[in-house]
Amino acid sequence: MNRRIHSMKLLLFYIAILNLLDASVTMYGLHLDYITEANPLMSNLYFTNPWLFLLLKGGLSAFLLILLYKIQPDKSSSKVLLSVSVIAAVAYSFTCLMHGYWLLETI
Repeated sequence: MNRRIHSMKLLLFYIAILNLLDASVTMYGLHLDYITEANPLMSNLYFTNPWLFLLLKGGLSAFLLILLYKIQPDKSSSKVLLSVSVIAAVAYSFTCLMHGYWLLETI
């Protein structure tokens, strides 16, 4: 398997897992009023119906896992997807660390 494709698949899997972790930690923090949701779309979804929030987050992870298996090694767009995946992985890692820190501080 092409090294770039393998790296991209690992990143997509990592992002999908972080997304689910973020959903869980965010739901917990929002439910107990420990944290606030900075993303206006996700905040509106959560306060409209927490299940909508979970549905969207779960759907995003499912989409990433499907995309993981649909990646074609000969596509030139894989460089762009790899770059976007790296940025998303760094951003999600930072977000999850922040949420975890905030929750540990409040407990």
